[in-house]
Amino acid sequence: MKVFLSWSGERSKKTAEALWTWLPDVLQYVSPWLSSLDISAGRRGVREITDELAEANFGIICATPENQSSNWIHFEAGALAKQVDNGFVVPFLIGMRTTDLVSPISQFQAVVGDDRADVQKLLSDINSASGELALPQERLNRSFQRSWPEFESKMRGIKDISLGVDPPAAVKRSGADMTEEILLLSRQFDQRLADLERNALLGREMPRRPPQEIRRISEEKFIASSFAKIGWEAVRSTWEEDRVLIIVQRSERASQSISHDFVDRLARSLGREVVVLGETERWVLRSSDLP
Repeated sequence: MKVFLSWSGERSKKTAEALWTWLPDVLQYVSPWLSSLDISAGRRGVREITDELAEANFGIICATPENQSSNWIHFEAGALAKQVDNGFVVPFLIGMRTTDLVSPISQFQAVVGDDRADVQKLLSDINSASGELALPQERLNRSFQRSWPEFESKMRGIKDISLGVDPPAAVKRSGADMTEEILLLSRQFDQRLADLERNALLGREMPRRPPQEIRRISEEKFIASSFAKIGWEAVRSTWEEDRVLIIVQRSERASQSISHDFVDRLARSLGREVVVLGETERWVLRSSDLP
């Protein structure tokens, strides 16, 4: 079972090195690969990395606030996503929360590196993906419990490493990035539900939801989530041929007013004109009002 460890930057590298040492202690059949340790002097680094990416069964991306804009991290994440199932590519977070991840790495299910439950689930996922090599769950749990305290201590030390006088700026998520991610995840979730429904009804004489209805449900969830993020409630949505009418009301936790820019981003994501109506204040915002 080959696990590719992707890194960029000092804290990310030390995390990858800690995983390279620790993973085989818990899952003895795992063969982690790390460029800083597994490329011999004089060998062609980029070519060997590309070959290893092609052979990987599982990928762990050691992500930090300072390396999210790294072109190399994005390259390896994309290569891993093409090579293995997306469920087998996991961002391993150091000094950040899952909500801090930016696209494209945010499309993967991440774990927090010093969170015991998160890391234990990661090992269970690797074990489940290993087929006949997999350890019995009880044996895996015992091995994890014995080795976790030492690894946790290493991770806390890595998290506290000083980044110097002028550390790289952490990437901040834009409103557009979060809005687009909500739509993507919502559509993926509803597509999975549609697949489950289709499989469950296979061979039965029962009506299925048409694709247009599945997409509509997904987009309405996206609208509700987008407004909820800024403290507004989407009370009702009315869909017409080339536009959607959304009636909203402000909640007590509203963090900002609804701007033309927000409405325009909704329109671009939905691929149609958006008209927002205030339920009580009787105001109107249209995406087409933008200059």
